[in-house]
Amino acid sequence: MRPCIGLILAGGRSRRMGEDKARLPLAHGNLLAWQVARLAACCDRIVVSGDYPEHVAVPDVLPGLGPLAGLHAAALRFPKAALWVLPVDMPGLRPERLQALRQQAAPAFYGDSPLPAWFPDTDVLVAAITTMLAAAPRELSIRQLHARLQSRALPALPANEQANLNTPEDWAAFSRASATP
Repeated sequence: MRPCIGLILAGGRSRRMGEDKARLPLAHGNLLAWQVARLAACCDRIVVSGDYPEHVAVPDVLPGLGPLAGLHAAALRFPKAALWVLPVDMPGLRPERLQALRQQAAPAFYGDSPLPAWFPDTDVLVAAITTMLAAAPRELSIRQLHARLQSRALPALPANEQANLNTPEDWAAFSRASATP
């Protein structure tokens, strides 16, 4: 069985949020710690795409490619593994949804949201990304990666679970909803 690597994508600039999303306070820590804890019990190892010294980081090999760079770097670092990818800014996703991804034999994601995602073979993932980068015009999106891999689209997530927290308004709405019993 391939080792399962949990990858938290936290390398973005958080321009729309105005501050580092990964450092936003949540529960007894921050958003990044929350997401790491969600995958920790289910993976052999957790790594972070981004500059967070308190976590094992995977620096981009090809900077400037957004989330694709994070996937590429993790897949290169962990050959012959499975990669479970979770964006740092998607804390509403229920744990059973993450488990449903991991149960897939092929790459998988939810409906119209390319992340979170499951990639059961990092060697196939590296080959697909390498091919995408060589294409003219270059294909640089996670959606294009899923198309190339013929990933399985599971039913779409409810809006509250797939919401990315990109702005202070998004964060405020999530915080209010989380505080409601």
